[in-house]
Amino acid sequence: MSVTEALAFDMYGTLVDPLRIWKQLERFLPREAQRIAELWRQKQLEYTFRLTAMERYEDFEQVTRKALDYALAAVGCDLDRQQKDSLMAQYNDLERFADVEPGLQRLKEAGYRMVVFSNGSPAMLTSIMKAAGLYTYCDGFVSVDEVRVYKPSPQVYRHVANRLGRPIETVRLISSNPFDVIGAEAAGMQASWVNRSGGVFDTLAPPPHSVVRSLIELADGLAQGPGGQ
Repeated sequence: MSVTEALAFDMYGTLVDPLRIWKQLERFLPREAQRIAELWRQKQLEYTFRLTAMERYEDFEQVTRKALDYALAAVGCDLDRQQKDSLMAQYNDLERFADVEPGLQRLKEAGYRMVVFSNGSPAMLTSIMKAAGLYTYCDGFVSVDEVRVYKPSPQVYRHVANRLGRPIETVRLISSNPFDVIGAEAAGMQASWVNRSGGVFDTLAPPPHSVVRSLIELADGLAQGPGGQ
């Protein structure tokens, strides 16, 4: 089968697990670690949506720091600057999901051109791609920082297609985040939802045709062609 698509992979929640940072939080706040991790991620995304709606932009590292401050305040805790810095450093070394390496290897062998496409700042993405060994499989990354607007603005999906030099309908977003999948399809891109947890898709739109539980299942589905996804 000839490969006709390029694949654009979301980073946080799709290739690496931002909620696993609770392990690092546990060193400082063992009782509240998981709750803080969940609030941190929730607020991080909310802030990106709000900034986009206001037509403002702050890079993802600043947004992530502010979201951490909120999560700590919400549970009535605080950390000193050094502790917060260590958590931010951990954000550049998040744990890769177990299916990522074998799945990306299969897709690379099949001849797909692959990039990471993320809200992350260039500095954050450079660090985490090295730490997670993603340069082995992906031709670098495309950061929303290049257009200074966050997902799911249609501008960012058009931008990654332009960076790949392809019509948008020949680029497939791979993401575990329903808002990202909906945004990509609304902009004219194909999309696959990685639903490792068996969660519920956003009711704002129907789920995409391609729903998989792992990147290995994604590789299998793409190998079978449109009917196999």
